[in-house]
Parts: sequence; C-alpha cells; structure tokens
Amino acid sequence: MEVLPKAIVQAIEALSDLPGIGSRSAERLVLNLMRSSSGLDQRIASSLSNLKKNVHECKTCFHFCEIEKEECAICTNQSRDKKVLCVIETPLDLIALEKTHEYKGLYHVLHGVISPLNKIGPDDLRIHELVSRIKTHSEIQELILATSGSTESDATAMYIAQNIKPFFTGKISRLSRGIPSGGDLDYLDIGTLSRAISERRDF
Repeated sequence: MEVLPKAIVQAIEALSDLPGIGSRSAERLVLNLMRSSSGLDQRIASSLSNLKKNVHECKTCFHFCEIEKEECAICTNQSRDKKVLCVIETPLDLIALEKTHEYKGLYHVLHGVISPLNKIGPDDLRIHELVSRIKTHSEIQELILATSGSTESDATAMYIAQNIKPFFTGKISRLSRGIPSGGDLDYLDIGTLSRAISERRDF
C-alpha cells in the first residue's frame, strides 16, 4: 500500500534524479514544500518551466546566457584579458573560478569530458569549437586546461593539448598543486582554487 499520494511520490522521484540529491533529501524537500504557505512551490515551478525558454549557450564560449543575447556577460566584457583562455568542464567550474577573483581571462566550456565507458567522445563535447576558436583568434597567448582531477579529465586535457600543439605557438598550462585526484573544481575551497590558478604550470 502506497503511504503517500501519487503526486508527492512523483515529485520525490523527479528530485531524486538530480545529481547530489538522494531519495531522503528529495522526500524532505517535497514535504517541506507541502507544509510551506509562502508560495515557494509556485515560484520554483515557474522558474524551472522558464529555464529552457530563457537560457541558451553562448555562441563563443558555450557558457549559459540570456536567450535574447548571442554572447554571455564574460565574453562581452571588454575588461577581460583576451590573451588567456581557460578550458573548463562545466559552467559550475566557471562559477567556482570567478569566485576566486584570481582569473581575469576568457573561458571555453566543454560540457563534459571524454568518457568511452559512457559513450562520450570528442564529438560530443565543444572540443572542435575550441580548436576552431584558437585557430581564428590569434590574440590568444595562453591556454589553461583547467579540467578536474579525474583520469577522464586528464585524458581530455591530453587530447586537447595533442590537437592544439601542432598549430598553437602560445603557452599551454594546467592548474597547479592543490587539486586532489578525482576532485571537481566546484567542490574546492576558494583558497585552494586561487593558488591552483595563480601557480599554474606548463603542460
């Protein structure tokens, strides 16, 4: 016998599919929303329903931006250092690096890493766009491969470097010490991430 109404069960199951939220956390969230009289459930529902309608990928770096704009706020910011390009796995990594206030260059978001086990290859990421971007933007003098500490992330960085070195005459670097093996950038504390970007090493 089901102890909860079907609508609540469906909401719990939907939230449980999100990364980092288990069934117990999903249960607490849904039941808290049921108890709340602040209209939070309606605000969340409205925000989520408009998410895909109002946001798309920046045509240059593939970070997220407003639907009516072609480029994100970072790409259009004239004060950013256009000589340095930082390659990251996800928009979460961009957010983490921006919080350090250490990095002032531009970004390129891959939206994942090469993962043969998950049937994700170079063509499934924004690697070809990265290569094209570097070829057509001669002002880029340094490429920072700021992928995380996993084996797949390292393999992705190596693949990118191998495909870029034949024509790129600038510096290719990696984040320095403080990045643990298997660690994701968005989980690191700001101090560790600041040191990693400021003390980056040649790759």
